[in-house]
Amino acid sequence: MWAIRNTVGLVFILFVLRLSSSTRMAKFSWSPLDLKEQDKLDLKNYAVLILNRPISLPTKLMESLWNGASIRSTVDGGTTNWFDYVEKHELKLKNKYPDIISGDFDSISPELLKKCEEHGVYVEKTPDQDYTDFEKAIWVIKRRYTKQLDSIIAIIDNADRLDHTFSNLNTLYRVRQSIFPETNTTAFILSSVSLTWILEPGQHSISIPSYLRDNQVWCGILPFKPVKNHITTTGLKWNLENNSVEFGGLISSSNTYDSNEVTVNTDAEILWSMGLKTDK
Repeated sequence: MWAIRNTVGLVFILFVLRLSSSTRMAKFSWSPLDLKEQDKLDLKNYAVLILNRPISLPTKLMESLWNGASIRSTVDGGTTNWFDYVEKHELKLKNKYPDIISGDFDSISPELLKKCEEHGVYVEKTPDQDYTDFEKAIWVIKRRYTKQLDSIIAIIDNADRLDHTFSNLNTLYRVRQSIFPETNTTAFILSSVSLTWILEPGQHSISIPSYLRDNQVWCGILPFKPVKNHITTTGLKWNLENNSVEFGGLISSSNTYDSNEVTVNTDAEILWSMGLKTDK
């Protein structure tokens, strides 16, 4: 779990999940730690996955994520974007080559693919059109990395296509339900401005760094499944009191913080998304 602040005031947060069993409701603790130095991350057993979108993360953050990952994967044209990013920013990396490249390879040059193979990169073509490149890449990661992963950090800056956004959110759900049902592996979507993941039914405690609270950075609780839910929160500027968050009804968007700790009690899967950028 970490937070990173760069010189222009961008802050990025990642969480490591701690799950405890309860006879009533599962309890989850999400605790970001506001580190002051970008090269000191305390993450274990996570995968970095770069999708085919331009990379807009700060260089120190990208260096730390890449160097500290247990396994690194790029998807199709995301490989090209990655090497372009490395060359542009002259990153200090232990190894600039990913461990895995997957996809249908319609947006990566044969020359780059061959060069990566020559440097020991595992390459797997995944042409099945019934699944997205995002999901197929996670399946490949699971087959290649036999140890338990705590989390998968998918680096995807939001595109203009709404269908891609919904598809990516669906993959977050499938990671826990279909790909890693036997573990607590959680997938996160990390962009240059936000971090998003699914809160499962249970009692959630989310520690909020002071800079987010003080600058009233946005957060949102959004519906995921078309089911009646009951959600109660504390620590938000506009709390929910056993409310149902649903399309056609209430959606808690553009909310913010009134405390350094937010609690969310929910009886259904919901999306939690939080802004990581402040201009103040």
